[in-house]
Amino acid sequence: MDGKKVREVRKLKGMTIEELSYKSGFTSSYISQVERNLIEPSLTALGKICKGLNISPYYFFDDGSNVVVTKKEDRQKLTMPGKDNEYEYLVPISEEYKSKVKMRIYKYILNPGTWDSDKFSIIDSDKCVIITKGKLIVNFAEYNEIIEEGDSIYICSNVPHKLFNPSDEKVEMICVVSSGEY
Repeated sequence: MDGKKVREVRKLKGMTIEELSYKSGFTSSYISQVERNLIEPSLTALGKICKGLNISPYYFFDDGSNVVVTKKEDRQKLTMPGKDNEYEYLVPISEEYKSKVKMRIYKYILNPGTWDSDKFSIIDSDKCVIITKGKLIVNFAEYNEIIEEGDSIYICSNVPHKLFNPSDEKVEMICVVSSGEY
């Protein structure tokens, strides 16, 4: 554990060593030694320090490997053959991240007067679609749902559906697909 993180959090919260000492039940000297990496607190002591800081002990063990940042310029883009519709993945889809990333999140642009697919999509994953621009018809086997800018729809796994843009402008949406088949 890096004691410097204790100092960083304490200062971010505007606390003095004395305040953290009072809240955690340790002496100021003990807190100072932890912050300077002179001593390693036990898990019990760390729990008390975290309670004083009002944070999870997990924070001190996270090496950042559980965070995936995708810069705008690094997003993977995909177009389907025969269609001009655009997919822009907001999280990585490469094998390297497969064990970390449990959802597919992508921006999808559906061109005017087009379907996302000629056939109904049936996926073994839940899916949420949020319309950020335009109007969309979600076609199910028995009925249609019309969703507009700002609306969202949650589609449970294995429900046959396809998307249609009835307007003369592009529809932009964010799609979130749970783990499972993509």
